[in-house]
Amino acid sequence: MTKPALPLPERDVSQTLQKIFILLRDRTGNDFSLYKENTIQRRLERRMNVHQIENLKSYLRFVQGNPSELDALFQELLIGVTSFFRDPQAFELLEQKVLPALVEGKQEGATLRLWVAGCSTGEEAYSLAILLVEYLAQKHLRLTVQIFASDLDSRAIDQARTGLYPVGIAGDLTPARLQRFFTKEDGNYRVKKEIRDLVVFATHNLLTDAPFTKLDLLSCRNLLIYLDAPAQRKILPLFHYALKPNGILFLGSSETIGDCDHLFMTIDRKWKLFKRTAEPGTYPNLERFPCGLMKGTPATHAAAEAPLFPARPASISTLIQQLLVARFAPASVVVNGRGEVVYVHGQTGAYLQPAPGPPTHHLLEMAREGLQHDLATALHQVEQKGTDILRRDVRVKANGHFILVNVSVKKIAEPEALQGLILVTFETVQEEKKPAARKGAPVRGAEPQTQRGARLMQELEFTKQRLQRTVEELQTSNEELKSTNEELQSTNEELQSTNEELETAKEEMQSLNEELVTVNAELQGKLDDLSDANDDLQNLLNSTEIATIFLDNELRIKRFTLEAKRVSSLIAVDVGRPLSDIVSKLTYGRLLEDAQAVLQTLVVKEQEVQAADGSWFLMRILPYRTAKNTIDGLVLTFLDITKNKQAEQAVQVSRSLASSIVEAMREPLLVLDEQLRVVSANQSFYRTFRVQPREVEQQLLYHLCNGAWNLPALRHLLEEVLPQDRSFQDFSLDQIFPQIGRKVLALNGRRLEQEVSQPGRILLAMEEVKVEE
Repeated sequence: MTKPALPLPERDVSQTLQKIFILLRDRTGNDFSLYKENTIQRRLERRMNVHQIENLKSYLRFVQGNPSELDALFQELLIGVTSFFRDPQAFELLEQKVLPALVEGKQEGATLRLWVAGCSTGEEAYSLAILLVEYLAQKHLRLTVQIFASDLDSRAIDQARTGLYPVGIAGDLTPARLQRFFTKEDGNYRVKKEIRDLVVFATHNLLTDAPFTKLDLLSCRNLLIYLDAPAQRKILPLFHYALKPNGILFLGSSETIGDCDHLFMTIDRKWKLFKRTAEPGTYPNLERFPCGLMKGTPATHAAAEAPLFPARPASISTLIQQLLVARFAPASVVVNGRGEVVYVHGQTGAYLQPAPGPPTHHLLEMAREGLQHDLATALHQVEQKGTDILRRDVRVKANGHFILVNVSVKKIAEPEALQGLILVTFETVQEEKKPAARKGAPVRGAEPQTQRGARLMQELEFTKQRLQRTVEELQTSNEELKSTNEELQSTNEELQSTNEELETAKEEMQSLNEELVTVNAELQGKLDDLSDANDDLQNLLNSTEIATIFLDNELRIKRFTLEAKRVSSLIAVDVGRPLSDIVSKLTYGRLLEDAQAVLQTLVVKEQEVQAADGSWFLMRILPYRTAKNTIDGLVLTFLDITKNKQAEQAVQVSRSLASSIVEAMREPLLVLDEQLRVVSANQSFYRTFRVQPREVEQQLLYHLCNGAWNLPALRHLLEEVLPQDRSFQDFSLDQIFPQIGRKVLALNGRRLEQEVSQPGRILLAMEEVKVEE
């Protein structure tokens, strides 16, 4: 008993997948290591099922020995599910809310730039082009439209460029759009040139190639669901960089921006429309993409999960430094909208210090004692109102004593790359010094003033303690809320991952369904052809009126014609029964033995057999050969030759009668063929000329009786007159014959009437003439 194959351990599966990814990368130049493993495995299982391979390691060995399989696997991994105006409600929202905002404020002749990433065969790109043309015509606007559409699949891009689609797209388009933007060609629909000219198609790898930039709208629908979380976290900042400020990001219904909410604002949560924030865009360091590595070692998870923010100052530090130098700024820091430090300028140690615990970039947590409250209030007011805030004489404790500091908080408006950041400036006014008391010099009223100061200090300390407790309680609550938020976010990510998996499975099922519909249509066509061929064959067999029986290798009935009922007692339910169980109507008793012999020797058997009703059949038993030249049974045919038999019998009777008549005649007779050879002679000829049949039959007439019949006149009659269907009578022949002497004969010759297919015959009759002496 064979044991079922055990599944590979998870570590072995991961290692095998990495080897397959390397082979794919070397073959196609594309790395699939950042695609979701579950999706990859499902697509691999489909290829394994095609080749009937049981486990992943066997499939790895198969692709190593068959590099062409990598091309088929590459196409299998590219799931191209798309349609015109997919999710119509989302496109309605685009038309009603997004397009007006995009074209608002644009001057006549300005350019509207869009990018459709992962466009597959181009339906979505053309849908956006149609939507824009309709909207601009409706609003009487003249704008230049540029739509870039890219995909990893070069075959899909080539198809998209042609703009030719099957008639099935009529279900996705309104009749008005179909008539206005499409032309019908050979049973297909082609996008009109005015729409095709708006779209530029290109083969593009989103994970490795540089993006299109300065975009008003970026559509990337149902592509992120195939990528794992690290890849999504890398791509979304790339989208942010590619879009203009307030540009629109259009994702699939099951995709989200994840933890990149600082980069995008939600326009519509259901249909996943987002607006780019004013957060400065920086070009992501693509070298840190695992997929962006050159063909070398596979990327590690540590590289995939490296934080993005440390790479940002490298691209904006020069701008910030130029800004601060231009303003002669003292010690300053630049923070983003969440209060995280982006850049530090000058000596800030008197105002900021590292907070206890894990390292942090948050400004408020780094602020020294006395600065947190005023700084938090100022940042909040600047973020809400957008106006500059100046806090004077803020008491800050630094190095054991207090200093007075002016704090300035301003929102950066220029340059454009720094918009959204906040500049915080610190300027020390003076240091507070304790007054030195003179020795021995009494101070009037000093004691009461000292007591009052102590009381105020106690009250202040009490207030500070209460405030500290309040702050701690608030921090505790904030940490609890943060923990809860993290748990909810984790749950949301899990649900999002599950949703993406379901969406991926849905698209795969849709792709599979489309393939099944295509295969079903092909099979239906083949079934129709097979049915037509079967009908033609059945009518052909019936029209020949030849009884035919098909047997398998076990001599069981597979099929028979209606005429077969004349030779055996066959009915419809006999299909599958052995031939030996069928009652035969033939008097021939060796049918089964002959069938077995032909099946063993493959030599065709022919035999004339007779039925019980007197009918005659020409039975032929021959092997049944398939298209692969294999023997799959026998074919028995029975050709009705009853009329032929009757005709043969009639001919035989006629020949017997004619032979009897000829033999009964007293005059010598000869029957000659067209070469004048003797076919037959009657007994009277043998007696008259005293010769034997062996001396006469099949001999030339001119050689008989030692050439006595070789006369020129006779030759003329036989060779020239008779071929023209003429006869002759009373030809006188006076000749000396061996053994009998002189004979005078009167010869009569006639060409016998024969069928065209029969050889010609000449009847030569002779009568002896009495000669008076």
